[in-house]
Amino acid sequence: MNENKQTLFQSFISYSITELKELLANASERDEVLFYQRLISLKLGLAQEKVVGAELL
Repeated sequence: MNENKQTLFQSFISYSITELKELLANASERDEVLFYQRLISLKLGLAQEKVVGAELL
């Protein structure tokens, strides 16, 4: 992999939940809607872990 390329995970963590919700609202295909829904769910779960202080996922 090229050193200058951002990994999928790096891209994921750079997005806020608000940005992901905007992408979800603009999604036109079912697969795209499901993809953004799952990313939002994962992002929320990780945020909950930080608040609770324990691994939940």
